[in-house]
Amino acid sequence: MGKKSAKTIKVSWYAVGVDGWLMAAFCALLAIGAVMVASSSIAVAENTVNDSFYYFKRHVLFIVLGGLVAVAIMNISTDWINRLSRPALILGILSLVLVLIPGIGVEVNGAKRWINLGISRFQVVEAVKLALIVSLATYVVKHKKSIQHSMLGVLKPLLMVVVIAVLLLIQPDFGSAALLMIITLVMIYIAGARYRDLTVISLLAGSAMAVIAWAEPYRVKRLVNFVDPWQDPYNAGFQLVQALIAIGRGEISGVGIGSSVQKLFYLPEAHTDFIFAVYAEEMGFLGVLLMIGLFVVLIYRIFKVARNAFDNGNDFAGFMCTGIAVWLALQAFLSMGVNLGLLPTKGLTLPFISSGGSAIMINIVAIGLVFRTSFENRKLNYRSGHQEVQA
Repeated sequence: MGKKSAKTIKVSWYAVGVDGWLMAAFCALLAIGAVMVASSSIAVAENTVNDSFYYFKRHVLFIVLGGLVAVAIMNISTDWINRLSRPALILGILSLVLVLIPGIGVEVNGAKRWINLGISRFQVVEAVKLALIVSLATYVVKHKKSIQHSMLGVLKPLLMVVVIAVLLLIQPDFGSAALLMIITLVMIYIAGARYRDLTVISLLAGSAMAVIAWAEPYRVKRLVNFVDPWQDPYNAGFQLVQALIAIGRGEISGVGIGSSVQKLFYLPEAHTDFIFAVYAEEMGFLGVLLMIGLFVVLIYRIFKVARNAFDNGNDFAGFMCTGIAVWLALQAFLSMGVNLGLLPTKGLTLPFISSGGSAIMINIVAIGLVFRTSFENRKLNYRSGHQEVQA
């Protein structure tokens, strides 16, 4: 009996399998992203570094690096990830401070958002997003009763986010600051915070962000031009106008992969912030529906993994996966919304699609955490089913 029961304890990835739909959507988005980075960056790469596929090769390299880190993460239990959450967040906040120190932080287009690692630059906020989500999952599990019954329990995590937001606004990075604030409020809501507490805090946070947005002339200009980019199509509204032209050219079926005209120095940031516009031009409305469908499947499956974790009593993993799903869904929506002219420009990349080393790496690592949670869920189901068969 002892030997038989011992055999049921050891469960491998091979035995339980993986979430097929999650894996399919994830791999499909990575493949689309790689193709679109190659297509959208050819002109700028040829012009700047004399290598047409420079950004594509760089993108693939960071996908591989992110995959290796994700594989390592997938072999760490969620219990250990829970323990490491606070040190990871502290390290992330310290890194946000380092970004502001001359000689360590790298300034690009007036923004200090990168740390120079020698071989490459790393955008710290991408790692901070994931570290905050994991840390919030730890907090809401430990203080769920306080969150549900007192304003103080809701305020504590928000004060931590305010500190991060202040550091981001100094860079400046208004889009990421707003995104982290929304993710925090959603996770607190899911933890069961009272509506009156959330309403008061949401109004205060929204008012503060609005004041901050209007305090900077360039942000005001973005808001004005977002409403009507055609009033200044060759200056302040140029980026959005070119994005709308690209999307309009795509029509139903697109002009074909590699055939975009707007990426040829008309549309700024064609391979990063505005890669969705190039994708819409080349793949058309049908291609856009496909991409949105893949994101819907991905987010739905992550929420399902979270739900199973809650059912199995692993609340930390459930909240962590919920936060990851909210993050990816919000950032995808905001990025597409900016490209479509539905939202003011925020400088947020499209997850798994846009070119960028740190962003794509952290996106993949986040999915690695989801796969780890899925494995633990399936392991419990496998063991219970195996024990029932033996009984």
